[in-house]
Amino acid sequence: MFNTLEKNILKTLVAIVLVITPISIIGKEYRKWLLCFFLNSYANTFVAPTLASKGFLKYPERLFPSIFKSSIIYDYFLCSTITIWYCRTTLKDNWMGALLKVWLFAMPQAILEVFFERNTKLIKYSKGWTGIHSLITIAAAKFTIRSIIKLMDILDSTKKA
Repeated sequence: MFNTLEKNILKTLVAIVLVITPISIIGKEYRKWLLCFFLNSYANTFVAPTLASKGFLKYPERLFPSIFKSSIIYDYFLCSTITIWYCRTTLKDNWMGALLKVWLFAMPQAILEVFFERNTKLIKYSKGWTGIHSLITIAAAKFTIRSIIKLMDILDSTKKA
């Protein structure tokens, strides 16, 4: 099923996710960070499989290929954990600061995705999909989730007042 490179990458990503995800949620506002995590995972439940079924993205080597059409490690854990980091970093920022910082979080993800697309069988682009499309999709998702969390904070503070 997997060749050695893909198998080692997936094992490494699973180990990373098992360590960083719980650590990223810990804190005074853990409910907020859990919400970020689940919102991102929920969004990826629709976006990634839709892109895969339409043929824009292919995941030739993945865990549980008979169940999932996308990369569960990335879509449900790694991407969601990075969204927590983005939200934690920008929640006190104004919208312009958050909009600028989203690129600092989305760019490394998109660059790594392009690297994997070119050098592994974990992901393949087709039908004109490029790393730019991934970058914009990643950034839009993170900024949208952060905006939802920020809106909930605003509504919560008006309710308390």
